[in-house]
Amino acid sequence: MSHLDLMHTWERVIRRSQLPLAFSQGFNPHPKMNFASACAVGTTSDGEYMDMELTQDMPLADIKAALDRAMPPAFEVTQIKEVKGKVPSLMSIMERAAYQIRLEFVDEVSQEQLDKAIVEFFNRDEITVYRFKKNSPDKKPVNIRPGVFKLRMEAEGKFAVLHILVQTGNDFNVRPEEVAYGLMSAGMPSVLNVVRIHRNGLYLLNKQGELITPLDVV
Repeated sequence: MSHLDLMHTWERVIRRSQLPLAFSQGFNPHPKMNFASACAVGTTSDGEYMDMELTQDMPLADIKAALDRAMPPAFEVTQIKEVKGKVPSLMSIMERAAYQIRLEFVDEVSQEQLDKAIVEFFNRDEITVYRFKKNSPDKKPVNIRPGVFKLRMEAEGKFAVLHILVQTGNDFNVRPEEVAYGLMSAGMPSVLNVVRIHRNGLYLLNKQGELITPLDVV
């Protein structure tokens, strides 16, 4: 589903839950709810974050129970925390995203071929991919190498599972499929199909440079 569909789903969930959701003021009021990062169409995930503002205080257990009753299949609220005081938006603090990508190759691949491509990838200063502009045939070259921090692959015959940790956020964002195509430029065998992309989590960095979730901050 698209990010817009996801937002509409959450609006319906909150409406059905009868929680006192706050709305912006003005001619066209919007619900005060925000997501940490948009999930691309076709991408599954079990590590998404959102915040919402209510017009009155409620016990967290009651909020979760109300949402659980209104939730459609495949959606689950795993944890809720109260955010006190004025804090930055979720989207503005996100820095890292972890993905698991299943790739199908033209021919059978070996673990040695995959490991060699990863070494070559990290040995390079530039890994260029091309992004097409919306509603335009023009494409823009982008160096994704500085935004890729971890790579690991497991060969499974004509398939492989790729684990990555990449930069995300307002300043720079690396798309998971771009890493797969970037690896091909570093010598990885040709990919026939990106079978599945799953987002494992979204993170920011603490003062020690360690990965933490938004729930670790509040």
